[in-house]
Amino acid sequence: MPTLLPPKQYTAKLADKTVYNPKFERYSFELTEPNKLEFTAGQYVSMAITNEGHRRSWSIASSPEVDHGFELLIDPKPMGIGTKYLQNLKLGDEVKLLAPLGQFVIDDSGVEQAIVFVATGVGVTPFRAMILDLLQLKNDKREITLHWGLRHVEEMIWQDEFQELAQNYKNFHFHPVISKASPEWPLCRGRVTDCLSIHELPANAGYYLCGRETMIEDVTNLLTTKSVARERIHREKFY
Repeated sequence: MPTLLPPKQYTAKLADKTVYNPKFERYSFELTEPNKLEFTAGQYVSMAITNEGHRRSWSIASSPEVDHGFELLIDPKPMGIGTKYLQNLKLGDEVKLLAPLGQFVIDDSGVEQAIVFVATGVGVTPFRAMILDLLQLKNDKREITLHWGLRHVEEMIWQDEFQELAQNYKNFHFHPVISKASPEWPLCRGRVTDCLSIHELPANAGYYLCGRETMIEDVTNLLTTKSVARERIHREKFY
C-alpha cells in the first residue's frame, strides 16, 4: 500500500454543480483554506453537514492532479440528509471537511500485473480517480479494465470520457453492463457477474470492487471460484 497522508481540516466552496440525470449529480468544490489537497486516488472526504456534528463521506471522483479542489458524484436517491445538504448548497457556499481518508487505493507492491475494476452505480466514483491517475499521471502500462453496471442506458455518464481513454490508451478497456438493456444494446447485458463470466479473468490481477454489498459478495464468489486469491480482491461498499 502506498504511504497515505494524515487527514486535515479544510474549507471549500461549491464551484459548480451538474445534474446529469435522475441517477447522478456531480458537485465540484474549490479549496479555500488550505488551498491544496494531496490525496491518493480512491480516498474520500468527510463533510460536516449539520451544526450538531453529523457528517457524510463521499469518494473523490477527480484526479489527484487537480489538487486545488475536488469533485463528488452522488446518487440522489433515496434522498438522505447528505444528499439534501449538497442539493441545498448554492454556488459559493462554504463547506467544512476532513480529508483525505480511506485505504481503498491501488496496491503498489508490484504483485498485481493487471487491474480490473468492477462497479455498480455510483460505485464508479473512486475508479474514475484511479483510472485518470494510472493512465494520465503514472503512465501505467498494465492492462486496466473497467466493468460498470447500470440498470438503463439513459443513466450512463462519462461514457465519452472512458471511451476516449480507451482510444488513447490501448491498455485500458471499458465494459458498460446494462441490466435492463433493449434488444438493440450491443454490449454486456445483465449483471456485472454475467459480463465478467465471458471475459478472461487473469489470476495475477488486482480486482477492485465498489458498489452495493450484494454485488460485492456475488463478484467475490465468482472470482474465488476462478481461483483468484482473496488478498487480490479489494472491496469498498457503498450504501
